[in-house]
Amino acid sequence: VALADPDASAEGLRATCEQVLQLSTQQEQLIDTLLTLATSERGIERWEPADLADAVEGCAASRRHEADRRGIVIDLALSPARVLGDPALIESLVANLIDNAILHNVSDGRIEIETTVSSDGRPTLSVRNTGRLVPAGEIDHFFQPFRQLGKERVQHTNGHGLGLSIVRAIADAHGGAISAETRK
Repeated sequence: VALADPDASAEGLRATCEQVLQLSTQQEQLIDTLLTLATSERGIERWEPADLADAVEGCAASRRHEADRRGIVIDLALSPARVLGDPALIESLVANLIDNAILHNVSDGRIEIETTVSSDGRPTLSVRNTGRLVPAGEIDHFFQPFRQLGKERVQHTNGHGLGLSIVRAIADAHGGAISAETRK
């Protein structure tokens, strides 16, 4: 459209090119997200030892700048929590949880991430944030693809409502379980 305008200025063409680049980046992120979802639903092809605590530590470190920018404090309480599975998918699970905790938080908020081993020997990852309260009846909807809460979440440009469906698919593929509850 910009090229068809004979009176288009260099400034206008530059703005159009920047919009096209931004849309291209968003499409690339969506494709990567859909591929991760498809891969995790297909099942695990390589089983290797991994530690949830290591995955959390690495992912949290790589996202600390964004959290700091938004004034969000990330508190880690990490104990070894060894699992057997696909390390790349495990990292994707952790990254999606941390990204959601940052994205759906309040400025000057807090994120608490803990890894433990339950009394029955199961590795456990817990992520809590100070984001908007979600009605108890809405929580399960977030694990469905393309589901988000209200207009506030839909307006974010770096999400498509796939993060928690990916988390569930990865947990399922590893024989794990995922649950969510509203803050009290």
